[in-house]
Amino acid sequence: MWECSVGWQQAQNSNHSRARNPYCPFQKFCIFLHGEEPESVLAEREYLRDRVDTLEFAMDFSNHQLKKLQEHVKELEDEKDHLQKELSDALRDPFTKYKKKDPAASTAKRGAPIGHQGHFRSNPDVIDKTLDVYLDRCPICGGESISPCNHTTEHIQEDFEDGKLTATCFVHCYYWCPDCKHVVHGWGENEIPNAFIGPDVRAKASFMRHEIKSSYNDTRRTLECFGNLKLSNAALVGFDKHMTRQGKPLYDALKQSLPEYSFMYADETGWKRDWLWVFTNPFITFFDIDESRGSQVVIDHLGAYYNGILISDFYGAYRDKVGAFAKQKCMVHLLRDIKKLLEGDLKKHPDAERFLPLVKELIQDAIFLHSQHSTFTSDEYRSGRKDILKRFRKLYRHAPLSHHESDNIRKRLITFQNELFTFLKYPAIEPTNNISERAIRNSVRFRKLIFGNMTASGKLNIALAMTIIRTAMQRTLNPIEILRNIAVKGTTPELLKRFGLPTTMPQAP
Repeated sequence: MWECSVGWQQAQNSNHSRARNPYCPFQKFCIFLHGEEPESVLAEREYLRDRVDTLEFAMDFSNHQLKKLQEHVKELEDEKDHLQKELSDALRDPFTKYKKKDPAASTAKRGAPIGHQGHFRSNPDVIDKTLDVYLDRCPICGGESISPCNHTTEHIQEDFEDGKLTATCFVHCYYWCPDCKHVVHGWGENEIPNAFIGPDVRAKASFMRHEIKSSYNDTRRTLECFGNLKLSNAALVGFDKHMTRQGKPLYDALKQSLPEYSFMYADETGWKRDWLWVFTNPFITFFDIDESRGSQVVIDHLGAYYNGILISDFYGAYRDKVGAFAKQKCMVHLLRDIKKLLEGDLKKHPDAERFLPLVKELIQDAIFLHSQHSTFTSDEYRSGRKDILKRFRKLYRHAPLSHHESDNIRKRLITFQNELFTFLKYPAIEPTNNISERAIRNSVRFRKLIFGNMTASGKLNIALAMTIIRTAMQRTLNPIEILRNIAVKGTTPELLKRFGLPTTMPQAP
């Protein structure tokens, strides 16, 4: 009896213990936790809680720092805009005292006042000749079944003919086209629609402006003196705009043809706030006025990789970013820098005093060999070129010089070692960049005359006219005749054909 009571008491104590500490048969391998131990799961849970708290703090701190940086960037941008405005005003002051007004601050309407009659060119007192303009086919659809209408209009145009100012009255006969259902009329030979001044005057005015580099006033006075033709400066501006509209396709075609040439000389100069670029060779001279002086301008004209020889000075825009089959740096620029150093005091630097004359002599010998290449046999020229390159390798591997500026010459030889004697391999190119410098020098006179351009249309007018005139002269075409045809007919396939295609690059033996 006592044993039974004891056993029962033990069973009761065991049940109470299990209630306080329940027993789980899956303590070591729980099927509900994918086989993991509950203790490890609880420990991982505690670690993840701490990790989340840490990351939340880090994120809050990062957001705070980002906000402060954004505020700082905004302050810097405002300061940059302010400084750019001050710089723009400072650059503009030397050229003009004009200050742009706020359009919102003015209540006055733009244009002529109400009731202003305006100024128009009056018809000439005497009509020298009259020309009837007939049609044999529709100018719109090309149909031949047109029938005349009982209607005509007159258009009076003044122009130079045989050195004399002549007034011509074009009588336009109207026709009905049953095919396209339009009333049509034609235009006479050398007639510019709705223009009082003919193509010869326009061509000569453009040539005087962009080749002879005369001002609007000088051009106007010259035309008045030689042809008794009275024009306003505004009329000359209108001539330039009309020539640009008519010649823009030719200008674009010339630009697209630049990468096709075997070699190209390039240079640039300041043009008020912009830069005047020139790309030229014996067949073409292309001008462009761009806001940038960087390598992207060269890439836009010649491509990212120019499959020809690019001749230029040592300016950085023609370096690594611009790819080319070969490059040639201007040796005159290098000789000029060496001559300047030799004229200075190098007594304390005997190594530079010995080095620079050797470089100068080498360059002069190379230029002489190039100038006389036609008098040498193939073997003689090849031997001379090898000797030049052998002497050059000894020079650019020379030890550093004690004179800083002279050592810069040595470093330049190393940097441009593959771009200094390209002209010896291709005698068709020059060892200097003088061709592009001469092409741009005449334009510098024009810059001094007009002080550059402020509008995009003005830049295009000048670049286009100079390009067409200079390229026509290089191709033995009459530039005035070309400008006259452009003024009347625009850019035609026949005109594009007259400017031809580039030639191949001859190679030395």
